[in-house]
Amino acid sequence: MATIASSSATPNSLPPSGANAGNIEAWPSPARSWFAVAVLTLGYTVSFVDRTILSLLIDPIKADLGLSDTQIALLQGLAFGLFYTVMGMPLGWLVDRTSRRRVVAIGVTTWCLATAACGMAGNFWHLFLSRMGVGAGEASLSPAAISIIGDSFPPERRAFPISVYSMASSVGAGLALIVGGTVIQLISAQPRFALPILGIVAPWQATFIFVGLAGLVVVVLLAFVTEPVRREVLVREDRASGLIPHLRRHRAFHLRHLGGMALYCVLIYGVLSWMPAYFIRTFGWTPGQVGLRYGLVVTVCGGFGLAGAGWLASHLAVRGLRAASLKITGWSILIVTPLLIAACLARDGWTAVYILAPAMIFFTASGGLAVSALCEAAPGNLRGRTAALYYFVLGVVGLTIGPVSVALITEYVFRDPNALGPAIALATGILGPLASVLVLSAIGPFNKAAQALAIQAKAA
Repeated sequence: MATIASSSATPNSLPPSGANAGNIEAWPSPARSWFAVAVLTLGYTVSFVDRTILSLLIDPIKADLGLSDTQIALLQGLAFGLFYTVMGMPLGWLVDRTSRRRVVAIGVTTWCLATAACGMAGNFWHLFLSRMGVGAGEASLSPAAISIIGDSFPPERRAFPISVYSMASSVGAGLALIVGGTVIQLISAQPRFALPILGIVAPWQATFIFVGLAGLVVVVLLAFVTEPVRREVLVREDRASGLIPHLRRHRAFHLRHLGGMALYCVLIYGVLSWMPAYFIRTFGWTPGQVGLRYGLVVTVCGGFGLAGAGWLASHLAVRGLRAASLKITGWSILIVTPLLIAACLARDGWTAVYILAPAMIFFTASGGLAVSALCEAAPGNLRGRTAALYYFVLGVVGLTIGPVSVALITEYVFRDPNALGPAIALATGILGPLASVLVLSAIGPFNKAAQALAIQAKAA
C-alpha cells in the first residue's frame, strides 16, 4: 500500500531512511515562491494573448482568406483545442517525472513561434495548422505551473497564488484586445505592412508576428525560477495508488466538478470568442474601440475577480471554512448568468460595457478556485496529471464546442450573423445554471477526498 511523504523524493523513489527520515524540507522563501508565480503568470498572460488575439481579427481574416463564421470558430476552438487537449495528458505525465521548468520553457517557445506562423498563413489550412501548434505549446504550461505552485505554498494558502496565476487568463484576454486593437489602429492606415525578411503582409498578419515573437521574453525569465521540492508525494505508485485508482475512489467529486466546469468552459470560450465581434457587428465599434473599452473591462474587472476570489477563498480556508473554493465557484457562476444575458441584450454598446464590468468579476472568479480544489484533493505526484486531465476535459468540451455553439446558433437558430448578442444570451441561460448546480453538488464528495488525503499525510 502506498504512503504519502513530504520530501524531495521523486514519485517513484523510496523514502529516506535513518535518523533523517522524518525531516521535511522547509517551504521555499516567499520571495522565491512569488517570483515563480509572477513568471508563470506572465507566461499564462502571454498564452492567452496568443490564444485569443484571433477574436479581434475575425473580420479582416475573413475578408482576406474568404472564410465563414463556422471556419473562424473552428480556428478558435477545434484547431487550438485539438492539440491543447491531446498533448495535455502526456505532458502532465512528464510534469510529474521531470523538470517542470524545462517543460514550460519548451512549451512557451513552441506556442510563440506558432503564433508568429499564424501571421504567415495564406489560407485556412495554413492557419489551422499554426493554431494547432499554439495549442500544443500551451498545453505544457498549466499542469507544470499548478504543480510548481502547489509545491511552493502550504495547502491552506494555495488558493490565492493559484488564483493570481489564473488571473492571467483574464488579463491576457483583455491585453489581447487592447494590444491587438492598438496595433491594428496603428498599422491599418496602410493596406499592407512591410516587415524585414518577410516583406509585405496584411495588418492582421503583422499583429500575429509581433505578438508571437514578443512572448519569447518569458523563456529568459524562466531561467531564474527555482524548481521546488515535490511534497505530499506518494512514495510508490502501484495499482492501488495511481491516478486511475485515485479518480475511481473519488469519482463523485471529479465527475461533478469536471462536468460543471466543462459546461461553464463552453460558455467561457463562447463569450471570449464572440464578444468582440458582438460589439463590432451590433454597435459598429472599431477594433480599436472594442480593444480599449471592452478590453479594459476584461483586464481590470476580470483580473480583480480572479485575484479577489482567490484571496477570499484562502482567507476563509485559513479560518476553517471547508470547500471555500468550490462554494465561491458555484455561486459566482450562478450570479454571473443574468448579468451576461442583460449585457448581450443591451440596446447600446456602453450599456453593455457597464453591465459587463460587474459581470466580469463573477465571470472569472472560478478560474483559479476550480483547479485549486484539485490540488487540495490530490497528492503531490498526481497533481500534474490531475491538472492535465482537468484541462483536457475542459479543452475537449469547452474549446471545441464553445466557439462553434455560438456560431451555429447565429447561423441556424436566428439565421442572422448580426444576432451574436441573442446567441450568447441563449447559451448563457442554458449553461450557467447547469454548471452551477453541478459544481455545488461536488462539495460533499470534495470534503471526503480532502479529508482522506490529510489522514494519509499524517499517517506517513
